[in-house]
Amino acid sequence: MMRFHSRARWALSATALFGGALAFAACTRFKDQLLEPQNPGLIDPSAVNSPASAMALYVGALGRVRFIVDCGGNNECLWEEAGDLSDEFHNSDFQNVRQDIDQRAIDPSNPEVPWTSVTQNRGFVRDAIGAVRQFLPDSTTQIGELYMGLGILELSLAENYCNGIPLGHTDAGVVTYGTPLTDAEVLDSALTHLDSALATIGTPGNSDATFIANAATILKARVLVDQSQFDAAAALVTGIPSNYQYLFATSPAKSSDDLGIWVINNSTARMTVSDSSEVVNGTPVVTPNALPFASANDPRVPVKSGDDVDPKVGPEDTSTPMFVQLLYGRDDPIPMASGIDARLIEAEDQLNKNNAVGDAAVMTILNTLRTNPPPIGSYQPDAMPALTPPATHDALITLFFREKAFWTFARGQRLNDMRRQLRQYGRTEAQVYPTGPYFKGGTYGNSLMLPVPNSEGPNPNFHGCLDQNP
Repeated sequence: MMRFHSRARWALSATALFGGALAFAACTRFKDQLLEPQNPGLIDPSAVNSPASAMALYVGALGRVRFIVDCGGNNECLWEEAGDLSDEFHNSDFQNVRQDIDQRAIDPSNPEVPWTSVTQNRGFVRDAIGAVRQFLPDSTTQIGELYMGLGILELSLAENYCNGIPLGHTDAGVVTYGTPLTDAEVLDSALTHLDSALATIGTPGNSDATFIANAATILKARVLVDQSQFDAAAALVTGIPSNYQYLFATSPAKSSDDLGIWVINNSTARMTVSDSSEVVNGTPVVTPNALPFASANDPRVPVKSGDDVDPKVGPEDTSTPMFVQLLYGRDDPIPMASGIDARLIEAEDQLNKNNAVGDAAVMTILNTLRTNPPPIGSYQPDAMPALTPPATHDALITLFFREKAFWTFARGQRLNDMRRQLRQYGRTEAQVYPTGPYFKGGTYGNSLMLPVPNSEGPNPNFHGCLDQNP
């Protein structure tokens, strides 16, 4: 195994573009938005009918996949808004449309619901797949990676939005509007594309192919977990190292390419790391079900008060208590898939055995992660003491999802895990989601997921969410 470089970045050279090896760290890979294709339908065909342009579309499409966490400027992307709707972040600016997401009272007309940054980029990936298959058909690793990108976009849609997701596409500039699909159907589409990724790569013939196959395998296992196929999911990820990471990277040379979570929390202060302890009308209260990310002093989510960092960070609304995360800096990479995910998938499989042996195995996996913590991006958490097994299986379910929340903080998984506790574990909204008084006034609403917004309105097949089932 090659050396692990926590801050390494990869670049495409002329050799790498045409048959050479991509440079990457052993258990780490970075995706940088080097090039972007133009709008589909506005490209001169002569500009794209070549191997070089096909590879440019490949690189640009992978940069677009990263829009789930970095969608440009000061915009909240999918991972940030899903974290706001769950309990990872609180709104700390003055705009009602952002507060409504935090307060779980989302109207489909809310312009802050991220949508085109996910759905439109499916088209860029599809275009790139077609171009690379046509002009570089032997580039099976790159084609597989693009199918993986399509899979993570569709997985993200299914996990975070309501039933009723249209999967439209554009061919030669002609738009085909999708019909609304259930989340289960979108998961099926994601699974098909992840299977295509793995089938295209086949038996990996080099370390780069193995690396992409590992990422696609972890994502496929996440789909299987969503489908309650826990045994099959765990079997897939066995053998993937715990320190494996496929990382979305930023470019320090471009201020517009700063990590989205850093921009929204550490820089513009539109969101603060959330906590379970709040002050409502001057009275301290504990928000039911919310995790104490800001006050837990957990090494997996390092946090400081905005007053304790230099320069100080004050909330945009000037009143919300400001806490900034120290897990990811301005130019730090963030994992799209990791060996930590693999271990948690194995733990959840054991959790669903619902017996003493399985429960003991869950504790072994969780405590191994705690006492020998793998890196999270460039950050290395300190070792943590082992946990004491809880008294009941139900309490172990709660402990598992708490541990997972701290391991996957700000990585777009928390909201889906809340939904799954209702759908797969028989829990109620009142047992899982933040409820009761909201710290800016009023009470929490009942939004369980992001709606497919009204911006999908031009699609004549779309008439809003099919239902509000988790």
